[in-house]
Amino acid sequence: MFQINDIVVYRRDVCRIVDTTTSEMTGEQCYVLEPYNMVGGGRRMQVPVSNRGGHLRNLSTSDEIYSLIRSVPDVEMLENKPANMKSQYVALLKSDSLEDLVRIIKTSYYRNKERRDNHKKLASIDGEYMQKAERYLFNEFSVALGKSYDECKEEFVKEIRKLEEA
Repeated sequence: MFQINDIVVYRRDVCRIVDTTTSEMTGEQCYVLEPYNMVGGGRRMQVPVSNRGGHLRNLSTSDEIYSLIRSVPDVEMLENKPANMKSQYVALLKSDSLEDLVRIIKTSYYRNKERRDNHKKLASIDGEYMQKAERYLFNEFSVALGKSYDECKEEFVKEIRKLEEA
């Protein structure tokens, strides 16, 4: 069970638990979540304490983040089927796994690299989903590591380059 002021991830949003309440609709005990980077007002969410949907989890630890970065070379890319890339990306974004975000980033990067190398126009679908995956991944990294979004992205890229050179 989480406590007030815990920082958690709900679906893909990093949130702070600001209160607990009883849902007027279901009568269930709920956490009241506020997106972490929300400035002055905005939307709050109620999530049942029971977490039956399984979409509420702890924020990743620094050890988990660096382990994920080290595992990037082993993360399999999606099957390159242009007709269903969007549905593959959407399915991965709906999961709660950080590895799935890395799959999107890695697949998008290499698909666009291949297109650039062959002097073809970049696929907008890859760029769109890579940006979404990066935003979710580096937002969580930023909060978990206490660094800026840009610092986290730079560190991720630097570590990946080191792994590629090894």
